[in-house]
Amino acid sequence: MCSLSEPGLHRTGRDGRLRLVFRKQGDKTILHDSFSTMPLQAFQPFRTDGAACACTYIVNPTGGLAGGDSIHMDITLDDQAHALITAPSANRLYRSTGDFSSQDVRIAAGKGAAIEYMPGYVIPFAGSLYRQKTRICMEKGAAAFILDFFTPGRVARGEYMLFREYRSITEIEYCGELILSERVVLRPETAGYGGTGFLESSTAMAAIYLVFDNPSIERPLAGALHAMLDGMEGVYGGASALPSRGVSVRLLGEGVRFAEKAILEIWSAARKSVMGTEALSRLHWT
Repeated sequence: MCSLSEPGLHRTGRDGRLRLVFRKQGDKTILHDSFSTMPLQAFQPFRTDGAACACTYIVNPTGGLAGGDSIHMDITLDDQAHALITAPSANRLYRSTGDFSSQDVRIAAGKGAAIEYMPGYVIPFAGSLYRQKTRICMEKGAAAFILDFFTPGRVARGEYMLFREYRSITEIEYCGELILSERVVLRPETAGYGGTGFLESSTAMAAIYLVFDNPSIERPLAGALHAMLDGMEGVYGGASALPSRGVSVRLLGEGVRFAEKAILEIWSAARKSVMGTEALSRLHWT
């Protein structure tokens, strides 16, 4: 990954790296190999639905990312493995004096594997600069649930869209074919995003990508999730079938807690429909 600093300038910040390899062993998934450097750490896996899925928390003990910090994560699932990657807290982005903080996540899901990537929501502080890229490469029969969850700042402190730049790229590849490419670029200093047709009065924004190879359930699932959103308090959004393999859900929340509750219910319904696994009981973002 190329440097995100301006050419010729001395780069500041920390480089954090994390590598996780999950493998199917008997009727359960295990963490076969792991490696990390500060400011990244991964907890030992635990299980929420019997012996099938390995759930792992990724944490940043420093509390957030400062200008110049660069995070790289590589997550590999061998054939038939099933892992859920989440976080116990939000991802805080501190004010920067010039350098971007960045996060690069690469996930490889083998044949028949299932990856659930549910990071905590991003809080860009006033004056922050941030870029993230998430790329998922899936083999035949794999499934991937991917969350991109964002807030416009520390709203309780009066920081609404006071960051300098927020950029998020999500790419999903299935059997060598790029089937989804999403790019979000927000620069509040040059454009207003609080008006009609944008965030309006919302203080949380989320996109959920549910990618799987079962065309017969795509439209029924999209319709069911859309109906769920219509009946939820404090959120607005919709669901639609992707052009190839899966469903996308987008929502705006009147607050983080409304959005979290909606994400949990949507995720749980999709889990049951696509993977045949039990609902998630709760989220742990704070």
